[in-house]
This record gives sequence, structure tokens and C-alpha cells, in this order.
Amino acid sequence: MHFGSKEEINDPSLGPLEVYGRAKLAMLMLAKYGLATKALAGTGDTVFSTAVHPGAVNTEMQQQWKRAYPGLFGQIVSATMLAIGRDIEQGSYSALYALTAPEIEEKNMNGQYFADVASPSKESSQGQDHLLGAALWDLSHRLVEEKVGRDAMVDWTAEP
Repeated sequence: MHFGSKEEINDPSLGPLEVYGRAKLAMLMLAKYGLATKALAGTGDTVFSTAVHPGAVNTEMQQQWKRAYPGLFGQIVSATMLAIGRDIEQGSYSALYALTAPEIEEKNMNGQYFADVASPSKESSQGQDHLLGAALWDLSHRLVEEKVGRDAMVDWTAEP
């Protein structure tokens, strides 16, 4: 993954797991290298950006495996995820922690990734690549500007 172009991120030759993995990587990197370091750093605001992975949660989403991989494999993966997954309440805990825990602000955990409650997690090697994070931020900026125009790209901390 390079986050170099819209064509790269919309590559039709990618399978469902690759697309899912790229989307998760982008969300994690946007929280850490985009919002936390580019948009929020140095503002003096108490707004924080965190990334959360709740794990496998027993929701309708687990049925996607049957659609992504028709046949026995998709059925096995779906059944396995439902068997080992967390219930909906448990799946919400890490997101609720990231939203409400005072230590997020107290310990300045801006850009932190959580897979479990109160347990900062380590990103993959790609997830730790600040140059890849910068490329994602640049691509995101270009795509937003393309859709809404250059005039919409205003520093939110700037005086009116």
C-alpha cells in the first residue's frame, strides 16, 4: 500500500480481505498521522483522535463472509467469527473507553490505537510508517479538495 492515487486504493483486482485490511490501515493512520498530528496538534484544544479495533463482534456484519466468499469457506469463516466473537456490548467497550476515559487527555494519548479497553496496542509495521501516513494525508487532502474545492480547505483554527 502506498496511498499514492485514487486508482491504487480502488484497485479492482483486490480481494475482500485486502480491501478490508487497507481500509483498517487507512483509518488507523488517519487517526494517528492525519488528525492527531496535522489537524489537532498545537491547537490547544482538548479534542483527541484515537483508533479502535473492537475485535470480532457478533453482528450482521459477520454474514459478509458468506457474500465475500460464496460456498463452504465463507460459511465456515462466518460461523467461526460468530462463535469466537464478542457480543455487541463487549464490542462497544474499547470505543466507549476511547471516547470517555479521562486518561486519554491526562496522558495525551492523541493518535493512540486501542484493541482492548485501556490497553494501547501496537500497529503493524505499515501502521507505524510516518511516511505512509503523510502519503495518506496528502491523498485524502487531494481527494477532498477535488470534491469540495480548494476554498473549502480552511484551517479550522484560523481566525474568521
